[in-house]
This record gives sequence, C-alpha cells and structure tokens, in this order.
Amino acid sequence: MELGIIVAKQVIIMFILIGIGILAFKKKIVTIEATNIYSNFLLVFVVPALIINAYQRGMVKEQLIGLGYSFLLAIVFHVMAIIVVNVFIKKREDSNYRVERMGAIYSNCGFMAFPVLLALLGEEGALYGTAFIGIFNVFSWTNGVTILTGENTINIKKIVFNPGSLGFIVGLILYLTQIQIGDVISQTISYVASLNTPLAMVITGVFLANINIKETLKDFNIYKSVLLRTVILPLIMIFLIKITGFESWFDTAKSVAIAHIVACSCPAAASTILLVARKGLNSEHGAKLVTMSTLFSVITIPALTIFINLL
Repeated sequence: MELGIIVAKQVIIMFILIGIGILAFKKKIVTIEATNIYSNFLLVFVVPALIINAYQRGMVKEQLIGLGYSFLLAIVFHVMAIIVVNVFIKKREDSNYRVERMGAIYSNCGFMAFPVLLALLGEEGALYGTAFIGIFNVFSWTNGVTILTGENTINIKKIVFNPGSLGFIVGLILYLTQIQIGDVISQTISYVASLNTPLAMVITGVFLANINIKETLKDFNIYKSVLLRTVILPLIMIFLIKITGFESWFDTAKSVAIAHIVACSCPAAASTILLVARKGLNSEHGAKLVTMSTLFSVITIPALTIFINLL
C-alpha cells in the first residue's frame, strides 16, 4: 500500500508538470522551437549531472554488487528488446518503421526513471538506474544508429563522447575511486540535476499540445510501438526476473529488480526525436511516439512497479 501511495503521488506530480507544459504552449509562452533547445539542454547538461550526482556517495559492498548486476540486467534487456521489436515491427516501404523500432527499444530512462527511483528507493535506486543509462548509451549509439540509417558502422568516438556516456564514465570513476569533488562543485551539479523532472515533463506537455491527437490515435503503428515500449517488453523482463529467481541471488536483488523495471518501463527516448531529426527521418512521428508513450507510462510505470513488488 505504501508503495502504491508513493508512486501515485509521483504520477500526480508528473501530470501537473505536463499540464503546465500544455498551458505554456497554448498561451504562447513556450514555442516548439524553444522546446527542441530545452531538450538538447537536458541531454547535454542535465542528464550527465543527474548521473554524476547519483554516484556522489560512499561505497557499500552490497550496493557495488547490486550495481554490477544492474549492468547485467540492462544488457539482457536491450538484447531481448532488439530481438522482440524486430519480430513485431516489420520493415515497410516508408521509413517510419525505423522510428518505431527506435522508440520501442530505447527508453527515456534518464528523464523519467530517476524521479520515480528516488521516490521509491532513494539514492540507492538512482545508483542502480545509472547502470541502465550507461548500457542504453552504448546500445543507442550502435544499434540505434544502425536502425535509423541501415549502416552497420560503429563510431567509437560517439559512443564514448556523447553527454550521457561522459557523465556515466566520470560518475563511475568518482564512485570507484571515492574522489571528493568538493561542496561547491557537488552542490552545483545537484542544482543542475534537479532540473530534470520539471523540465522534462514540461517539454512533454509542449510536445503533447503540438501534435494532432486525433490523427495520432488513429495510427495503429504508434499503438504497437508504444505498447511494446511501455507494457510488453517490461512484462517479458519481469517474467525473466521471476523465472530465474533473480531476487534471491544477493541481498539487494529486490531493489535492483525494481529499479530495472522502472528504467525499462519508461517511455520512448528523447533521441527518438533528436537523433531521428539529425538522420533526416520523420521527427514528427518520433514526437508522437515520445508523447503517447509518456502518457501511457504515467500509468504503466506505477502499475508494473506495484506488480513486480506483489509477485
């Protein structure tokens, strides 16, 4: 019951913030062009700060073990997601299927997962969430780019030097070495990280206000991608966790499992808009996927979290 109340409060907060975004767009306070700039700001500054901030903690053996298993679960999830999505979303003449595959496989784990993880599990949950983001960055800059371009070339520079990966690498080094960065820098990073939830949800509200809802609701391919992202893939992962008895493997396994399900239940990644636009594909289709999956996930994240906790 307590878990349900915590998640319900977080859902209400997210809905209010999305509503502020809708209102800001309707009143012409924020434009869609400005939102694209804010999205880039989130990706380049806020998400790396969020990751580094999660690693600003003392090292505990049980949590270090949990972090290692978090990496393992994240790898298993992405491999499974790629296989399942390729089966369900077939190639078509139009390139929108590429956008749909990208949106179904890759979650908005940076923007959406952290506020829920912090509310449910505290700083420990955020720590486990960083593992998912680290693996997400590797896969999205390899398989994700291949999905959008059809090219199998791997750009190591982009894998390592994108903002999310840099934040992850810096944060992990600081955590493993226990280097202290000082109160001034630490507090600055914390302030920037705190922008994540309000800014991400307001941006979602602006995107929602800008899309044609009636047209979007008639698109079966959108539904298929959204259901894969927010329901089917997380349920498969819950099944794998339960059938392997993962939650009994080590002391913090239950927390790791919950953190992982929250991360893999998040809506389509922002890169479904930003990276799609850079590759010359239909970014409006990507915006529809991100927006609709965000609305779905506000319900499915708490439902799936409570579900795995009850099993």
